[in-house]
Amino acid sequence: MIHDLLNHTAFAFLALFPILNPPAMSPIFLDMTSALNLEDRHQLAGLIGKYTFMLLFVVLLAGGWLLKIFGISVPVIRIAGGLLLFNTAWSMLGNKPKFSREEQEELKARMTDKAFFPMTMPVTAGPGSIAVTLTLVPAGAVTDPSTLANFAAVSAGIGLAALSVFLFYRYSEMLIMRLGRAGEQTISKISAFILLAIGVQIIWEGIRGLIAAGI
Repeated sequence: MIHDLLNHTAFAFLALFPILNPPAMSPIFLDMTSALNLEDRHQLAGLIGKYTFMLLFVVLLAGGWLLKIFGISVPVIRIAGGLLLFNTAWSMLGNKPKFSREEQEELKARMTDKAFFPMTMPVTAGPGSIAVTLTLVPAGAVTDPSTLANFAAVSAGIGLAALSVFLFYRYSEMLIMRLGRAGEQTISKISAFILLAIGVQIIWEGIRGLIAAGI
């Protein structure tokens, strides 16, 4: 029994970690929070880690049910989230600041609000991680003890994935800032391009899902 629960926990973590991809996303986080001081950035990293867990946990508990109620399919969620990521990455590739001066001041003053949108959703936990979480929902009656145990195991896996987000974001400047301004800008542009590609990939997967379902 314990072995099975550990397997469910490990499977959930290994399924979400590549989608969340905190090693690749940490330079993007550092670039988008360049207006913040070190203490505020660390606090924001903690909030994003917490909100990532809360978001995916809610999706695990009620996501599939809510999608059925509103008649929204997973491919549509992918397309919408992919468009949000594309827009964010396109702005990052431009010469203008990732946030305007007014938005940077707002980020400092309303860090809690910005921690969820856009920093958690869609930049960190986007449609890909939501779709993966929907596939992790345990089968079986909710009142079945084994189903409840599997929910707990998957929740633990989500918690580990969210913890990895916090750790990579929290210590991102230790590596990035040692590269100097030129190295930081290079990684910023590469990271933005990767985020752009992720957005396009998610949009394509959503379109392909709609085509396979006969739209």
